[in-house]
Amino acid sequence: MTYKELLKKKLTKKEMELIPTSFDIVGSKEKAVALIEIPKELEKKEKTIAKAIMQKHKNVKSVLKKSSPIKGVFRVREYKLIAGDKNTEVTHTESGCRFILDPRTSYFSPREGTERLRIAEKVLEGETIMVFFAGVGPFPLVIEKKSKPKLILAVEINPMAVDYFLDNTKLNKSKLIHIVLGDVRETVEDFYGKCDRVVMPLPETSIHFLEESLKCLKKHGTCHLYCFSEEVYLHDKKDEIDKIAKHMKKKIKFTEVQKVLPYGPRIWKYRIDFEVL
Repeated sequence: MTYKELLKKKLTKKEMELIPTSFDIVGSKEKAVALIEIPKELEKKEKTIAKAIMQKHKNVKSVLKKSSPIKGVFRVREYKLIAGDKNTEVTHTESGCRFILDPRTSYFSPREGTERLRIAEKVLEGETIMVFFAGVGPFPLVIEKKSKPKLILAVEINPMAVDYFLDNTKLNKSKLIHIVLGDVRETVEDFYGKCDRVVMPLPETSIHFLEESLKCLKKHGTCHLYCFSEEVYLHDKKDEIDKIAKHMKKKIKFTEVQKVLPYGPRIWKYRIDFEVL
């Protein structure tokens, strides 16, 4: 029985049509948190919906309602606890790695696990990797677990995320990750020309940090840039990347465009890969 079926006797037919079809669960079999977006029309029934989720998923100990979009320099959203435990810190497992985190203080998306594995599989033995906007460490830790890099550099501006990242390196017995707390524009100068690959997993604004990415790459290197776009406008994104590269007197070659996740009507999260030649 799905959580929607559990609600049939408690909601009207019209309300049932508005129930979210999906939500994220972050955590473990012992303790997890559900993250859900509830329409305004159902706000009076949000506790009923939350209890149904917890009834269906026994490991869910807290249900958080999304109260704002992802915003601010720390890239987190506001949540409202609508049922369960006030302590929303959990341990999430992915690709053999464990991440301690609290979704209320640090951005993390369980839906991107497949994409993180895709990137790890592209990494060549002995590479030096740079990860911008590293959060609690999912990209760096999965890369270290699944490939054989020489060194992973990771930059994150949110101090709460960095605290969790440090805990996660210990939890996963990491030996190759160097964490830098701060703004990408102010902290990566020491790594100019030292990286074989740069990962930029911030679709809202990654392109604004492209100059720093290109400066970090060696004479020949690879960049993975994430963005939001309608498919018909992807060529505009590539043109913008090419324009910035030419301004920096860099010659690039696009190698892959990967559709990652749906974001809105006709809008997807994409990864654009290119090499500096």
